[in-house]
Amino acid sequence: MVRPLAFALLLAAGLPAAAAADALSDYVAARDKAIAQSITAAKAGKSGDEAVMKREEAAMKDLAKRLAAVLGPLKFKGLGAPEYSMHVFVYGESDPARQLDGLRFADKDFNTRIVVTPDSVFRTWLAARAKDEGAPAELGKGVKAAMTTSEFYGEAIGFDGGFFQPYMELPVAAAPGEEAYAVLGQQVDSPPGNTMPNEIAIVRIADGKAMAGITIAKLGAKPIAACEAVWKPFQTKADALQKAVEKDNKEQDPRWDEITKIQDEGSNAFRACFAKEAASQPFMAAAVKRAEGLLATARGQ
Repeated sequence: MVRPLAFALLLAAGLPAAAAADALSDYVAARDKAIAQSITAAKAGKSGDEAVMKREEAAMKDLAKRLAAVLGPLKFKGLGAPEYSMHVFVYGESDPARQLDGLRFADKDFNTRIVVTPDSVFRTWLAARAKDEGAPAELGKGVKAAMTTSEFYGEAIGFDGGFFQPYMELPVAAAPGEEAYAVLGQQVDSPPGNTMPNEIAIVRIADGKAMAGITIAKLGAKPIAACEAVWKPFQTKADALQKAVEKDNKEQDPRWDEITKIQDEGSNAFRACFAKEAASQPFMAAAVKRAEGLLATARGQ
């Protein structure tokens, strides 16, 4: 038989978890309602109306407060106050925004950023992205596999322009009870060719929270001769074809597509070489150290 006092203590112990679950459910419901309202406005051609924009702005502030209550106190060394990471609720007339909804913390130069969201929100978001039209298969194979795709970062962390091209996984140590992953890559506007990477992205999942972060890492990496040799034939071929296209000066020339294809193939070959050769390069230790540092920041250290 459970005595009244013992029963009260058991009940009280379950209250925080129940309250957190209710707060999360309320947040998700409010977010989905805001998205639905924006889709309705977009279909009616009213996305640009002042009243609609004011409602969306108010909704984002409200969602940020709700999410902060769910996540609890958060502070990261060197990063400022959080902002709601979802900038729009709808793309076009009916496509819900694909951005990861969370709280984004950034430094004053926007060079280092961390987006934090509940683990369940993160995994639901990732599962949805795996079902997007044209999504790479890796998005449906778990976090580690998803981080090998550029599509993951554009919506998880967000960029003002261009995209993040991952080059290789970095060997980082996860603390007890957490998942921790890191990659070395580069933000680019077009196929990166033989550009050496200088950014590090991480994902950390622990304590019911998921964090996706990125930072610039000045590694001083020098070109790798073996990889330059891999890239050079592609560059030579693309340059020669571009000269021919520019000389012909046609208004529309399908060979531009062929140039892009060559550059893509060359970039892929360069990155494959880089991933193979980088482990023995002097900059590798610095890259891993920088990744560990960003993970430490994400841990609140």
